[in-house]
Amino acid sequence: MATSRVWFPSARGARYAIIMQTTAFMSVAENRALIGFDKSTPNGIWYDSVYAPKLSAYLKAYGVWANPATSTRLALDDLKDAEKELFPLYRRLYGMMKSSPLVTNACLEAMGYPSRPSGKYESHPVDRMFIGLSATPVANSVLSVSFENLDTGSSTVPYYLAGAMMYYSVGDEAVFDQTLLSRSLLATRSPHQFVLKPTQRGQIISLAARWQNRRGELGPWSEIISPVIP
Repeated sequence: MATSRVWFPSARGARYAIIMQTTAFMSVAENRALIGFDKSTPNGIWYDSVYAPKLSAYLKAYGVWANPATSTRLALDDLKDAEKELFPLYRRLYGMMKSSPLVTNACLEAMGYPSRPSGKYESHPVDRMFIGLSATPVANSVLSVSFENLDTGSSTVPYYLAGAMMYYSVGDEAVFDQTLLSRSLLATRSPHQFVLKPTQRGQIISLAARWQNRRGELGPWSEIISPVIP
């Protein structure tokens, strides 16, 4: 508990900012599922039935207190009561997060919590994260290559990953084996634009990708796509 008091600031506004950062993270269903807090799990049930009502009361009380038109002594007393109810649960939430191997240091930082000094759980595993590719001609010798998380349909690189490692080769014929793709680059945003040589127009660029986490570990291969260079 002493450790919790060190990172949790004493200033009322700073505390509110950290709690809002955690709340924003936990408002995304994909994030909750990732760290084992989806609604059907014991942790998720605790969050929704115990923590969330106290959070709602705190946010309401803070809004009344922070509004100059309603910031009375009574509003401050109500906020202090709400803080007493929420803050022990918020510290408990941090303890639950910190002790779970599903919660990486990147997750903790995204929620406003300090990361573990030991360096444990630095990266989220990617062995079951699948990626898909598509390509669109943009201009002569230029292709726009988009990638997405096949589980969620999102084209945003999750905060806990480094990006999409793309592998490619250019030639007169398509490549059908991912391990034969001779070049690679890390794309951190979708779409990624490939600017090729004018002399390569009409040739085939074969591409595949894998998610890469912040430890450099790679996920499963995507299917190969083989568009013609415009």
